[in-house]
Formats: sequence, C-alpha cells, structure tokens
Amino acid sequence: MPYEGGPILVIDDDPDLCDILRRTLTHAGYEVVTASDGMRAIRAFELNRPSMLFVDLMMPNLDGEELLRVLGTPRPPVVLITASVRREEVAEKFDIPDTLEKPFNIEDVKALAKKYLG
Repeated sequence: MPYEGGPILVIDDDPDLCDILRRTLTHAGYEVVTASDGMRAIRAFELNRPSMLFVDLMMPNLDGEELLRVLGTPRPPVVLITASVRREEVAEKFDIPDTLEKPFNIEDVKALAKKYLG
C-alpha cells in the first residue's frame, strides 16, 4: 500500500544526491520534494507540509543547523545526512536520533523512511 502522508523533503546542495534520494524514495512508494539549500527548504516546507526531512548540514545560504533552528519544534522526523564532523553534536542539540554519514548505504535511507512513515 503506498504511503499517503505528506511528502519527504530532501535538502542537500548536491543535485546528484537529491536525484538519487528522490528516485529511491519514489520507487519505495513515497512522494518526494527536494530543495538545494536552507532558504529553498523553508519555502518547500511551507508549501508541502512534509512528513519527514533528510537534511544536509553544510549548504549555502542557510545551513542545516540554521534551518533546524528556524523550523523549531514540533517538526516532522529529521534525519541528518552529512559528512560534517559536527553531525552528532547537531543531532544531540536538536534531539535527532538518526543520522547518516556520507557516503551512506541507500538501503539505510529506505529503512529510515519506513521506520518513521511506514
């Protein structure tokens, strides 16, 4: 049965990674919206009311940490996807239990979507 909630919002400044995640998650039955930086993510968040976010920390215009600060709480489940050495620090600061260190296994992405969205 396909997932019927709001889309998953993937936020990363790497267009190839956004495309891979969009295709993978769409194939798994989820609707996906992407944004290339934090400012675009705020607009996509307001327009789409996502059910889950995959967020990179290091992006132009508004980084992932600032984006999380702007979004505040409550917010949908967030998974940090980053190569930043600050990954665990930011996850703890914003009470984010799941992170993926780049490069990551695409199966882990699908497993986390299923964990939070079914």
